[in-house]
Amino acid sequence: MLNRWKISTKIATGFALGLAIFTTIGIISYRGTEQVISTARQEKQTYQVLSQVEDILSLVKDAETGQRGYLLTSDNRYLRPYNQARTALRARLDEFKRLVQDNPGQQSYVQTLDSLVGQKLAELDNTIRLKQANKSDAALKVVQDGEGKRLMDQIRDTVSRMKAGERDLLRTRSQIAENSARRTLNSVLYGMPLGILLLALIGVILNRQITRPLNRVSAVAQKVADGDLTQSLECTRNNTEIEKLMTAFQNMTKSLSALITQAQKSGIQISTSTTQIAAAGRQLEATVNEQVASMHEVNATSRQIASTAGELAKSMDGVAATAHTTTEAASNSQTNLNKMQSAMQNLVLATNAISAKLTVVDEKANNINTVVTTITKVADQANLLSLNAAIEAEKAGEYGAGFAVVAREIRRLADQSAVATLEIEQMVKEMQSSVSTGVMEVDKFSKEVGQYVNDVGDISQQIAGFIQNVQGLTPQFGAVSQRMDEQYRGAEQISLAIGQLSDASYQTVQSIQETNNALTQLDDAAQGLQREISQFKV
Repeated sequence: MLNRWKISTKIATGFALGLAIFTTIGIISYRGTEQVISTARQEKQTYQVLSQVEDILSLVKDAETGQRGYLLTSDNRYLRPYNQARTALRARLDEFKRLVQDNPGQQSYVQTLDSLVGQKLAELDNTIRLKQANKSDAALKVVQDGEGKRLMDQIRDTVSRMKAGERDLLRTRSQIAENSARRTLNSVLYGMPLGILLLALIGVILNRQITRPLNRVSAVAQKVADGDLTQSLECTRNNTEIEKLMTAFQNMTKSLSALITQAQKSGIQISTSTTQIAAAGRQLEATVNEQVASMHEVNATSRQIASTAGELAKSMDGVAATAHTTTEAASNSQTNLNKMQSAMQNLVLATNAISAKLTVVDEKANNINTVVTTITKVADQANLLSLNAAIEAEKAGEYGAGFAVVAREIRRLADQSAVATLEIEQMVKEMQSSVSTGVMEVDKFSKEVGQYVNDVGDISQQIAGFIQNVQGLTPQFGAVSQRMDEQYRGAEQISLAIGQLSDASYQTVQSIQETNNALTQLDDAAQGLQREISQFKV
């Protein structure tokens, strides 16, 4: 089903799914955040309610304290807390009513508390008025009746119930806020990876549905551009943009292949015909040109032979003298090569002596290594003895203090000996490595020098043979000089005959060149067409 969708539909669907996922996550996060903010506002209101309740109870206590102080002392200063509390209680009760107006459960407690506070203030005001009227006994009797204590207990009980209700409401709201925050966190924590995974899956599907077919089309197009028209695309019956593009490209390739095939056949026929005609014309022209050129060359050569024959006869004497000089120089070179061969043989002997000395050095290095091993063992034994001496000195106490110093010094020397032997052993190993390398290089050099000695001997033998060959040439120079005179006379006769034949061939060449020019132009056009068409493979 997905294969039949258009590209725009696939892309729009992918973006719509991604947008839907992240929109859902955003909505959940927004609602969770809004719930947390609302709960936090309600928690703040709950804390304000608890604070107002505590303040109301505290003001009632202040009023009661001021009333009692006045009843005991008749001092109007004790009425100051009473008057302040009476004034503040009305404002606090009104504020408290405003805070709990959205809580029906607390409104009944508010009405009860308002009534109890009013009764308590009336009771306090009654006792104060009686005291101010010098009716202390009546005021005391009102207090002793317990009405004020009963009202205060009811106020405390009402406040406790209100605080308990607010604390329960606070716990409920805190739990709601925590659950909302957890839902928001879970939606982000699991929704984001799920959204990313789904978008990645959508991207992979779109890549397979869009990119892969386009890559196939691009690869075939590149091969067609390179001239390979044998490529084809597997097209389905899906009515998508990609399939339409692949079908149109396949039809274009077939049409282009048929056109190139027909052009190749026509080009081959034209090229074959023009090639055959041009080849025949060029062959005829080349044959005549060769004849004319040969005639000119033979004519020039015959004249040159005549001239050169005289000069060669004069040069033979100089050649004979030069051959004699060359023989003497080759003899001197052979003598020098023999000296060089002797010197190289001495160099081989010296190289072998150096190799033997290096072998002796390697053996001495092995002996040094054995001595170093012995020194190492002695140092280890000395270290063990110093340890035993230190133990004995420790047992001897103060009498063995000097012996302990000697033991430490022995241990130190043994450690230094061990370090020195390690360094010597390393140096010996490096020297052995260098000696082994030197021995191999000297052997290699000795072999190369021996090869050079053999090469010099071969060169000396070749020079000896060269000397013999040069000495054998001298008697032949006289015979060559006589032959030069005979060739001079024959060359003059040949030159006269060729001059007459050259004039007749010149006219034939001009006619053939005109024909070949026309054939060359036709052949160039046919070859150009064939080269352009041959780039395509059908």
